[in-house]
Amino acid sequence: MKTFTAFIAAASVVAGASSAQTVAIMDGRVHTVSGGVIEEGDVIIRDGRIAQVGADLSAPAGATVIDASGKVVTPGLFSPVSAIGLVEIGAVADSNDATPELQSPTDSFPLGASLNAIDAYNPSSSLIPVNRAAGVTRALMAPNPGPSFFAGLGAVIDLSGRPNSVTRAEAAQYVAMGERGAERQGGTRMGAWAVLREYLDEARSYHANPNDYIRRPHDGRFAVSDLKALGPVINGEQPLIVSVNSANDIRTLIRLKNTYRLNVIILGGSEAWRVARDIASANIPVITSGLYNLPGEFEDIDATLKNAARLHQAGVKISFFDDAHNIRLIRQHAGNAVAEGLPFDAALAAITLNPATFYGLGDQLGSLEAGKIADVVIWDGDPLEVTTRPEAVYINGRPQDLNNRQKMLMERYRNLERGDLPFAYRGGE
Repeated sequence: MKTFTAFIAAASVVAGASSAQTVAIMDGRVHTVSGGVIEEGDVIIRDGRIAQVGADLSAPAGATVIDASGKVVTPGLFSPVSAIGLVEIGAVADSNDATPELQSPTDSFPLGASLNAIDAYNPSSSLIPVNRAAGVTRALMAPNPGPSFFAGLGAVIDLSGRPNSVTRAEAAQYVAMGERGAERQGGTRMGAWAVLREYLDEARSYHANPNDYIRRPHDGRFAVSDLKALGPVINGEQPLIVSVNSANDIRTLIRLKNTYRLNVIILGGSEAWRVARDIASANIPVITSGLYNLPGEFEDIDATLKNAARLHQAGVKISFFDDAHNIRLIRQHAGNAVAEGLPFDAALAAITLNPATFYGLGDQLGSLEAGKIADVVIWDGDPLEVTTRPEAVYINGRPQDLNNRQKMLMERYRNLERGDLPFAYRGGE
C-alpha cells in the first residue's frame, strides 16, 4: 500500500500524466454533500470519474491507495463568480483584462453583453495554482462591468491550469444594477432599470426576426452583437447574474424576473435577508459574502453577518464569493456563516454543489456521487477552519501539484542567512 505521505511527494509528477489513473481514497471522513457524512468512508476514482462512494469498499486491483484515516474528504470547492484567469495584477493595465476601461472621457466603448471571458482567459495565471492549493477546483470566470453595465459572458473553468480547462463556455451573463448600475445610467436606479428593460425588449425584437431588425433604422444605442449575446438570457436558458444589494432593488429584480421570465442570480445581496421569503418564492439563488456587515454604501445599510443563515432558513440557495486573488477565502466566508447560524452541511453545499447547480452542472460536479467528475479534496481537518489545509487535490481525477508562487517565495526567504540569496535578503551588513 502506498502511504498518504508518499503519494503527496509524487503528486506533482503524476499531475502531468496524460490520463487519469485509478485511485482509492480509504477510511476518511467523507462529506458527500448530497448524501450526508460517511465515517471511515471510501472514494474510488476511475478514469476521471467517481466510480464508488461508501464504507468498507475494496480498492480495485492496481489502484493507487491513499490512507485517509483521520482526514476529511470533500468535493472540490467551486467559486461561483470572480475574474480569475482574466487578471494578474489589478493595478497594471496590461495584466488586467477583467474590466474594459475608457482611455479618456471623450472615448466610447459600445459593447458589454457580447464580451466573452474566454477570449482573454489565461490558464497560466499565477492566481490559479495559489487558489488550487487551497482546495478550489472550479470557478465561474466572468468579466467586470466597464462603461456598460453589462459585463459580458462568464465561463466555468477548472483550476488545473491546463489549456483545455474550460468546463462550460458562456455559462452566464453578468449585469451590474443597484448603485453600480445607477452610476453608469444617469446616476439613478430608475435610469438603470429602464435601460435594462430596453435592452431586454430590443433583444426580444432582434431574436424574433433578426433580418427585419437589421434592415430597420436604429439610433445606434444598441449594438447588434450585444443583442445577439442576450438571446439565451431572454429565453431563460442562460443565468443572468445581477449585482444588487438593497431590499428595494431586489424587489424590482423579482418583478423583472417575473415579467421577462428570466433565470436570475443575485450577486451581493447584502440586504437580501430583509426579503428572503420573496427571494425564495421567486426561486432566485444568492451569491453573497459571509464577512460583510459594515455598509460601504447606503444600499448596504442593513448588512449583517447573519444574512446567509437567514436566507438559508427561508429556503434560498446560497453561495459565497471573493475577488480573483482570493477565491480560496470562500471557505472562510462559509465558516463565518456557520458561526452566525448557518448549518455546517448547508455551508459546505454553498461552496460545492450549489454553484454547480446554478450553472447547470449539478449532475456532474459539486458532490461525491458515483458517475460525477472526480473533483476531490483531502483535508487535514475541518475544511471550514482557516488553519486547515488540503493535503491532496484532484481535478478530473488527476492529482494536482500544490506548489505555487507564494509557497516558493516563502521557502526562498524563510532563512535569510542562506548565502545564495541576493545581498539585501541575507540579514547581515
